[in-house]
Amino acid sequence: MSTATGARGSLGNLPAEVTSFVGRRHEMTGVRRMLSTNRLVTLTGAGGVGKTRLAQRVGLEMRRAFADGVWLVELAELRDPDLVAVTVAQALGVREEAVSPDAPGLATFLADRQVLLILDNCEHLVVACADLAETLLRTCPQLRILVTSRQALRIAGEATLTVQPLSVPEADQACTPGDLARYEAASLLVERAAAVLPSFEVTDANCTTVTALCQALEGVPLAIELAVARLRVLTLDQILERLTDRYRLLTTGPRNAPARQQTLRALIDWSWDLCDEPERRLWSRLSVFSGGFELDAAEQVCAFAPLAPESILDLIASLVDQSVVSRVGDGPRARYKMLEVVREYGAARLAEAGEQGEVARRHGEWFAELARYGDEHWVGPEQAALMMRLRHEQANLRVALEHAVTAGPPETALRFAADLQNHWFVRGFLSEGRHWLDRALAMPPPRHWTRVRALRVAAWIACVQGDRVRAEALLADAKGLAAELPPSVELAFLAVVEGNIAMFGGDHARALPLFEEAYARFRSLQVRSGETWCLAVLGLVRGLSSASPTAGYADLIACRDLAAAHGEVWWRSFAMWALSVLRWRAGDNAGAAQAAKESLEVGKLVEDEQFGVGLSLESLGWVAAAERRDQRAAQLLGASDRMWRAMHASLSSFRTLHDFHDECVAQLRERLGDRAFEAAFARGAALSRADAVALALERVPAPRPAPAPADTAGLAELGLTPREREVAALVAEGLTNREIAARLVVAQRTAEGHVENILSKLGFTSRAQVAAWLAAQSRSGT
Repeated sequence: MSTATGARGSLGNLPAEVTSFVGRRHEMTGVRRMLSTNRLVTLTGAGGVGKTRLAQRVGLEMRRAFADGVWLVELAELRDPDLVAVTVAQALGVREEAVSPDAPGLATFLADRQVLLILDNCEHLVVACADLAETLLRTCPQLRILVTSRQALRIAGEATLTVQPLSVPEADQACTPGDLARYEAASLLVERAAAVLPSFEVTDANCTTVTALCQALEGVPLAIELAVARLRVLTLDQILERLTDRYRLLTTGPRNAPARQQTLRALIDWSWDLCDEPERRLWSRLSVFSGGFELDAAEQVCAFAPLAPESILDLIASLVDQSVVSRVGDGPRARYKMLEVVREYGAARLAEAGEQGEVARRHGEWFAELARYGDEHWVGPEQAALMMRLRHEQANLRVALEHAVTAGPPETALRFAADLQNHWFVRGFLSEGRHWLDRALAMPPPRHWTRVRALRVAAWIACVQGDRVRAEALLADAKGLAAELPPSVELAFLAVVEGNIAMFGGDHARALPLFEEAYARFRSLQVRSGETWCLAVLGLVRGLSSASPTAGYADLIACRDLAAAHGEVWWRSFAMWALSVLRWRAGDNAGAAQAAKESLEVGKLVEDEQFGVGLSLESLGWVAAAERRDQRAAQLLGASDRMWRAMHASLSSFRTLHDFHDECVAQLRERLGDRAFEAAFARGAALSRADAVALALERVPAPRPAPAPADTAGLAELGLTPREREVAALVAEGLTNREIAARLVVAQRTAEGHVENILSKLGFTSRAQVAAWLAAQSRSGT
């Protein structure tokens, strides 16, 4: 689990802005001050009080203080404490081939990095989060951790801040519209009301009602948002009347619970009471979904007596109207989600109804079937859509897999985890796939092909992660069991995995006959997924093991044509990337570039796919280096590194290709010098996926509005002083604040001040934007 130099200076993964963030200046100042003197700060408070938004806002405002970024890790949808470290690793974008994504591995990765890590919604994983935080803080001296949780972690060195509700007018205090602007709760209420009713404003006529409503809601942001959403169907007075009556009747909550928790529960109780019986039943059943759901899933999982399948659509529409469920995203398929607090409420009602077991079983069966269908139709025109759907369902897959490994028969758990093999690989979720496969394999072992298949998928993942010892042990277990069972196509897949282990280790002579044996069997049985896989690796190994790389061309062209004939995308793209590598080795730089660009064009059909993009950017970087287009080569390698980090993958476990990468980097460093190489690498790493592809395809992206021309006079017109112009040039070279201070012989704090002023005057938020903009201006000749 390592990263390249291009990762330095990243701003992290925070959203560009925090919606509905009102006030909180006092709390923000307090949190920033606490983080300056404490390495662990926990924001505690009731559900819905605004802990997450406060943490995100603090992170946005402090991001320039952390050279290696501010990183948000969302844990609300995670249920398995064993996956906390894996989830943190995925959020950080680390690669898994060198260090395992556990607490010691993360400690190694973060040991010398200046990072603010935000762990959001930890209350249900408090022990695991506390253990991880303690390990990281003990070994990572520059790390700061900001936690949001309903309870503190309670470890040494932790500072806590209780997030209070937004400010509200005092009871029985008369307010004018002007007075209300001083209160945070009123500001939020007005903002959200205007979002529902654009014509809404505070007037003398409704000022008293707004004041009373803020007081009744006690300044809880989530309560305000849920209540104001009712403006679609109720007036402010009606909302206030129902809330006041409901809260007066609230007697079932724990007496020692904070009033705001009782208030929030009352608000959700109120929403529940407004629903009719079928809506309530569906609400409770929908709580089994984590991270959202689609209509067909809801129909399959929730439609049993007394709810008919044909009623689900109308019931969902009704729950959307009542703000219990919301439609999210703008993809080709409608997707729905409930707020976490609303989902938890539904789960409690589901348990009361005694339907928890049945709904969990149906949920598990639905997603196991989705995984099976995706694996069976991997080679076909649905591939891209299936890949995206599985990605959207990541949280649901976790819930369903947890049910499978704890309550299902071993055969179901083994099949489910193995059917997701392409999801684990293409999306880079290698450690998570290994986690579920290990848990399924730990169940009472059936003497069945499902276990053989799970063993070989686990062996394949271990191979890609560079854990050859583990891969060979798993494969040996699979082969031993397979020898006791009737013949199956799995025998061919075992040969492919064995060949992959040999190929990744550089033993091409051993890999070649294994791939040939598997291909012959797949072809005779017309197993297209096996055929395309074998042709792709056969061509690559033939070309890498032969005196002439052209020996692998025919297999790769055959893979491309077979995939295209069946509407398959991913292996077709992979084959063209492999062809680009062989052409590059053969000295055919033009042909290599053409194949890599074709791989990118095909890869566009897989929305947000980054593994194939990373491969093609890498090979195009090698081609550019061979052509002595060194700046382009370094930028492409930087852009490729960004893709690898996003996918948690790398070529490092593939010995031969990793050697090619190292040779290319060494050449570029020698010709450019370390500083120029790293600056160009960083510029490439700062590119978005779209801009990286445009660079690779040598298509100049549409010009973006720039605040000023790059020449000295233009910078001066923006208000940059001569010293700031000098610092801007050093920023573009990739120098850190410390290096800039040394170059200019000034204090580091002075250099930091200049950089802050430059970002402010140019209207940028990152050093990478300064570098990319100046580079673009230089290319355009301005």
